[in-house]
Amino acid sequence: MARHASDNSLNSSSPSVGSSVHDNPEQFESLKQQKEIWEQGIELFNKKPKKGLQFLQEQSLLGKSAWDVADFFHTDERLDKTQIGDFLGENEKFNMEVMYTYVDQLDFSGRDIVSALRLFLEGFRLPGEAQKIDRLMEKFAGRYCETNPNLAIFASADTAYVLAYSIIMLTTDLHSAQVKRKMTKEDYIKINRGINDSKDLPEEYLSAIYDEIAGNKISMKEHVRAPGPKPMAAKDVQTEKQRKLLYNMEMENMEKTAKALMESVSHVQTNFTSATHFEHVRPMFKMVWTPFLAAFSVGLQDCDDTEIANLCLDGIRCAIRIACIFNMELERDAYVQALARFTLLTANAEITEMKTKNINTIKTLITVAHTDGNYLGKSWLEILKCISQLELAQLIGTGVRPRMIGGGNSKGHQDTVDSLEPGFRTAGLVDKQKMASFQESMGETSSQSVVVAVDRIFTGSTRLDGNAVVHFVTALCLVSTDELSSPTHPRMFSLQKIVEISYYNMGRIRLQWSRLWQVLGEHFNRVGCFKPFTNGDVP
Repeated sequence: MARHASDNSLNSSSPSVGSSVHDNPEQFESLKQQKEIWEQGIELFNKKPKKGLQFLQEQSLLGKSAWDVADFFHTDERLDKTQIGDFLGENEKFNMEVMYTYVDQLDFSGRDIVSALRLFLEGFRLPGEAQKIDRLMEKFAGRYCETNPNLAIFASADTAYVLAYSIIMLTTDLHSAQVKRKMTKEDYIKINRGINDSKDLPEEYLSAIYDEIAGNKISMKEHVRAPGPKPMAAKDVQTEKQRKLLYNMEMENMEKTAKALMESVSHVQTNFTSATHFEHVRPMFKMVWTPFLAAFSVGLQDCDDTEIANLCLDGIRCAIRIACIFNMELERDAYVQALARFTLLTANAEITEMKTKNINTIKTLITVAHTDGNYLGKSWLEILKCISQLELAQLIGTGVRPRMIGGGNSKGHQDTVDSLEPGFRTAGLVDKQKMASFQESMGETSSQSVVVAVDRIFTGSTRLDGNAVVHFVTALCLVSTDELSSPTHPRMFSLQKIVEISYYNMGRIRLQWSRLWQVLGEHFNRVGCFKPFTNGDVP
């Protein structure tokens, strides 16, 4: 085993919890919190190593022995390699104990010295101070000879130490852009004369080392984009040949990046547990709800294919259901708002551009109101706004002129909808052909099934629990206020519905009815003060 792995420390993704993890939602939540503490400690380590270690030890997540810390350095890929190197190179007692243990956990048996050095240096970056490097290389040489006792080419560990140091120097010399005059093979053989107990190492041995380093420098394990040639600026690309060269360079960099990412994934070792409790859905949904929402929204916005649009709508509906079940208010509100936006019934939407997918979105919104009414909370406001605008759209779809809608006073007979609600704004006069198309598309929303489904939202308010019905009525009162406050065209649709649901819910127990009346009574008092009512303009 080349690199020690422990069952007592975090792997690259999550804390280890032993060979088996019980399928227990509470335990998973505890592990999630533990993982967050680990990540906080790692972030602290990457800034101040000693403080990071102290934090993890205070949280009882990391042991205080040199073995525990060294094992932590080996097994967690998220630690900053430069900080590890600086910590291991310090001349303090505990740091040196950790460094000795860290190196002793590596197995160099059967490896040549260059291969062993690559393994040694892949876990950290060599510090900049010569004294720190010296301590690290001295321990490496001792461990290399210890794990290769039958290696006859070295007279002692001192030989391995000097040779390892020279290999580091050779790597820097051959692969550093700052070094103008590169070391030749003869130069390298020359500087290593007499290092083997006053004798020379075989020239062919040193020559092989030189060739290997020249062809492949020693570097720590990379987890970021591999460095490549500096691309040409766009202004410098003048010929087809240059463009092709730039393309090839970018493709090479992309290939290196993809390779590094795939290699990093291959090192991840995480525990996988098949969930059998529905409570596991909550943390999983919390992780993925944002990209899911983006995917569904893009699908609805950019694609007019009915099948794809319906799949996106099903996804949003199921997401709302999950958010409602687990009382996830932020996630629920975000999905309901997205659904309302795609009905084209909200403010500033071009209602005349309504398509089949928008009609299906309206139906989905109505379905959500039926199935999840007890859990919608403040999201009722978005839904009831759309229901209010839907009623107006249905009237427009029947060809009713603005002056005939509600009780507002319309000045003249105009074929525009600019004077109506914000959700029905257009660029100007509505083209007759465009309006005819709109009326045709709105015909489906005026069907008996849709009208009945909308009516069931209000008649079904009697089945809402005590808290849900208060949310429902509060939202309906807010929508009613908006309708009546319209300066050009006040409407009474929601006010009429408020009167209806007041009658439907009069059978509730006194405690629930008193909470309802607190909202309703305040709204009725406010409505009675509106100018259209005080002037007697609204029937």
